[in-house]
Amino acid sequence: MTHLFLALSVVLNLVFIWYIIQLLKRFLNFQEELDKFSETLEEYRDHIDIVNGLERFYGDETLGNLLRHSKALVEECQSFQRVLRQEEEEYAEEEN
Repeated sequence: MTHLFLALSVVLNLVFIWYIIQLLKRFLNFQEELDKFSETLEEYRDHIDIVNGLERFYGDETLGNLLRHSKALVEECQSFQRVLRQEEEEYAEEEN
């Protein structure tokens, strides 16, 4: 009977380990995608800033609003990245 419980325990532990590894892979993939998205947003913000500064479009209210909105979006994305990195660092410290 004990051998049955031992075997069941080993199998469940292996399943849990596999599941945790899968979750970590998804988390890391999500973090990489978020980093790429943040870089793209920053490039977009810089591009709008350049266009807004051109003589032809200088002072255009629509571009100004778009620039403010893209800056706010970049800041929100960076804030989210800081939260993810902070949680990752706290988890690493707990392991040590």
